[in-house]
Amino acid sequence: MTNSEKYHFDDFTFDNYKRLIELAKEKGFQFILHKDKFEVERKDVIWRHDVEFEPELSLKMAQIESEAGVKATYFFQLHSEYYNIFDSFYKEIFKKIKSFGHHVGLHFDSHYWNIKEEAQLDEYIKLDKQYLECNFGVEIDTFSFHNTTPFTQSCLSYQYGGLINVYSSFFKEHYNYCSDSLGYWRYDRLEDVLKDKNVRHLQVLTHDGNWRDDVLSPRKRLINTMYHHADRLIKEQIEGLHAQGMLCPDDNED
Repeated sequence: MTNSEKYHFDDFTFDNYKRLIELAKEKGFQFILHKDKFEVERKDVIWRHDVEFEPELSLKMAQIESEAGVKATYFFQLHSEYYNIFDSFYKEIFKKIKSFGHHVGLHFDSHYWNIKEEAQLDEYIKLDKQYLECNFGVEIDTFSFHNTTPFTQSCLSYQYGGLINVYSSFFKEHYNYCSDSLGYWRYDRLEDVLKDKNVRHLQVLTHDGNWRDDVLSPRKRLINTMYHHADRLIKEQIEGLHAQGMLCPDDNED
């Protein structure tokens, strides 16, 4: 068996993403939010995105969901190594995703604050929450941990810093879980989970850098995301210089 077959590389295209959304609807899942009241009899899915590498790809996924008539939650970082949420380019993407009717949350980085004890969470989550709300004019009610560790996975309270914790014991006890972390299905394949008649409540986690137009390996998807990001920044810089009448000559240019 090849890695492509073993890890279902062909699952991670935008065309298949559309199909999975439609499959969830076909199987009777209602798309809800973490803050919605839990109802035992309702068949539902909390569809969530941790925005890790390139929000531009998240926007494409948000549009697919909007066209399918469903809502998801997008968790943005304040301290990302890959994108600056306060850059005007990304602020516009944030606003567009919100305009599709999607929910937004905080993708909280405990590593940035060097948090070692659960008692520290309230202070720093509140700080990031206030900063995000102030700069974007939104209300945040939910957070997810960035790059979970045994420590953050042990923080099981329903709320920290006034925000709902998507990794709380409540969601672990009441919802099945399916994630595409690292570019493949970490536990069970999403298509199989959606078709499983025993699954009534589901939390799905996806990441922007794991989805593409074409079938690629997880490594190639990640590399392409980095190159796309770099190409945009380079183009912006060169065009900005030219717009000011300044040159940025290359070896092969006169």
